[in-house]
Amino acid sequence: MPSLCVVAGDPSGDAHAARLVEALRRLEPSLRVAGLGGRRMQEAGVELLDDLTRAAAIGPFDAVRHLRRFAQARGRLAAYLNTHKPDGVILVDFGDFNLPVIAPLAKRAGCRVLYYVSPQLWAWGRFRLRWVRRYVDRMIVLFRFEEEFYRRLGIPVTWAGHPLVEPPEQARSGRHPERGPSGQDQGPSRGIDAPGASATREQSQQALGLNPWRMTVGLLPGSRRGEIARHLPLLVSAARRIAWDMPGVQFLVPKAPSAAPQWFAPLEGRHGLDVTACENRMRDCLQAMDAAIVASGTATIEAALGEVPMVVVYRTSWPTYLAARMVVRVPHIAMVNHIAGRQVVPEYVQMRATPARIARGLVELLRSDERRNAMRQELRRVKELLGPPGAVERAAHAVLACLKK
Repeated sequence: MPSLCVVAGDPSGDAHAARLVEALRRLEPSLRVAGLGGRRMQEAGVELLDDLTRAAAIGPFDAVRHLRRFAQARGRLAAYLNTHKPDGVILVDFGDFNLPVIAPLAKRAGCRVLYYVSPQLWAWGRFRLRWVRRYVDRMIVLFRFEEEFYRRLGIPVTWAGHPLVEPPEQARSGRHPERGPSGQDQGPSRGIDAPGASATREQSQQALGLNPWRMTVGLLPGSRRGEIARHLPLLVSAARRIAWDMPGVQFLVPKAPSAAPQWFAPLEGRHGLDVTACENRMRDCLQAMDAAIVASGTATIEAALGEVPMVVVYRTSWPTYLAARMVVRVPHIAMVNHIAGRQVVPEYVQMRATPARIARGLVELLRSDERRNAMRQELRRVKELLGPPGAVERAAHAVLACLKK
């Protein structure tokens, strides 16, 4: 019986890995899969050796707080690899752990090593390429520019496209081939389910309990605990300024399925705002928004696919930020801007991410149909660069092809 190990370390990677495992099992029904990940992987049938998503960190300095947890997970994986000798190990994002720790471990165990969802080596930390060259048999990447990056370096690579891009019939129905005959989602999606055209803006707002006669602004603070802790108070402060400048605006906060209720404590009391927090599908939430404030990450791709005008914000710990300033090689932090090759959406990073600046940028969008329409046009071009539907299936075929060599 063929077998694999999969390692993902945050909620987004957990969801990517779960869909890949489901696609692999459609091609190889007898496939046995174990690994490190989270709830979504477990629901996809993975034998979970440890839940890494509870210790999801942003950057190496934040990860230091969870060293004991990571060491424990590594030990459990090492024991499994030595006992079961799987045919291959698939690493999913989470480069600060997967590249220096898990890739050498898997290779020493005699496994083929595949990497799905590349760390942003093209942006910073190119010293990590030594681990890719030494231990990774093939990169399976989401973006075309990543394929070009690795190919120039002589590293085996396959471009699968982005799993957020879905066929129109899936977007309308909400069904995914990866989810079995019932088509039921495993709770609300965060970072995987793309928005669709299943309803008009007014219908989506009514379904979410919003007033369709009022403008709706999305507040998307991220999916990890640290991201939400840093971004949500900032977004709430910006929302208060927006409401002061434009009375009648309502706010929508989609909750990640992995997020604990206490992470959203800054919403308590409402601060005089009309705020709705919901656990609906991200696609339905985006459909209801006129504009959004989005923490940099996968959510910017989701918003781009939904053609939601946005401003992008990002804050991290100061040690992580200062270290990044010394090594980051790209001009944009928002993936939407990087894909476009220019600034399509405004970015407010670290000390520039103040409530006043963020609110001013968002109000300028809300007050100008021309600006919003121009941004939507740019976001459509970004959508075209993400590739055709079927990315997860292409990735699964690439995995099996590599294992059979």
